[in-house]
Amino acid sequence: MPEKISISDFVSLAKEDLSSPGSSGFQSKMSDCRSTVAALEESLEQDQMSLQRMKKIVKAIHNSGLNHVESKEQYTEVLENLGNSHLTQDNNEISTGFLNLAVFTREITALFKNLVQNLNNIISFPLENVLKTELRDSRLELKKQMEKSWKDYDAKIGKLEKERREKQKQHGMIRLESTDTAEDMERERRNFQLQMCEV
Repeated sequence: MPEKISISDFVSLAKEDLSSPGSSGFQSKMSDCRSTVAALEESLEQDQMSLQRMKKIVKAIHNSGLNHVESKEQYTEVLENLGNSHLTQDNNEISTGFLNLAVFTREITALFKNLVQNLNNIISFPLENVLKTELRDSRLELKKQMEKSWKDYDAKIGKLEKERREKQKQHGMIRLESTDTAEDMERERRNFQLQMCEV
């Protein structure tokens, strides 16, 4: 089973391939490159699902927070009414207690409302933008580029190998490889390396 390849390993393999294409081990690690991209794609998909879940949770917190604020505002009104009612009955201590509690509750409610609005503004809007554009587009583009590059490489290398065998049969060669074929294979490896770097 192919393993994942790190960026530093990919860069060192690509450098080695550039300096000595004939003895490089890049071709043997190409399946590792493909599995790395597949693992990255899977990780991005999981991240996207987690971010969508986070978006729903933040929205639920925001909605329940606003409902809580509304209930607290109604509670504050009741406290003020009780305070004013006792003020007309000359119960100053009780009236003062209700009115102070109403002021305290109103201030706490305003802070809580601000907190809920900030949570929505700071997390929901950027999260929504990331989910709409960046993550979805980059994930699809990544997969398309890698699959196209891999298929192109396989097709071109297969074609080059077939041409090389036909030339060998025509000329009666046993294991002599032409420089054109080697150059074509090297060019295709470079193209694959470039696609991997863009991913």
